[in-house]
Amino acid sequence: MLTVDKIRNLMIFAGLDDEELATIAEQLELETFEKDDLVFNEGDTGDKFYIVDEGMVSISLDIEGIGSEELIYLERPAVFGEMALIDAAPRSASAICRKPTKLLSLNKSSFEKLLEENIGLGNKMMISFIRIFCSRIRKSNDKLRNYFLINRAWG
Repeated sequence: MLTVDKIRNLMIFAGLDDEELATIAEQLELETFEKDDLVFNEGDTGDKFYIVDEGMVSISLDIEGIGSEELIYLERPAVFGEMALIDAAPRSASAICRKPTKLLSLNKSSFEKLLEENIGLGNKMMISFIRIFCSRIRKSNDKLRNYFLINRAWG
């Protein structure tokens, strides 16, 4: 079982007290991957959220006619795959380990149980996810803005 100290300083759990952290730590699983192991593929059914504990994971998209495009490299304490806990849509990107990697995972059924059994903890987790979503949307908007500026300059 994971200890509270292992997750205490992760931004995703900011604002949680020791009892809430212990509740989450009980639900997290440690998964080990080798370099180049696939965590999940774009289009797969999503059923887990991940926290990078050690190593590195790249998130990539398959772009028709171009190939695979790596979007970001994630290291501790980055999180990914959280959309799988919120909706039932297929994975929107692929996740591949770029080094030997240890991930902490929370599966969808455990997350839903947390939401049902502890409304306060569930609300705090959902607020953390919303902050992550907002940050990623802002970064995507900046990238899109730069893309159009570059195209206009060359166009």
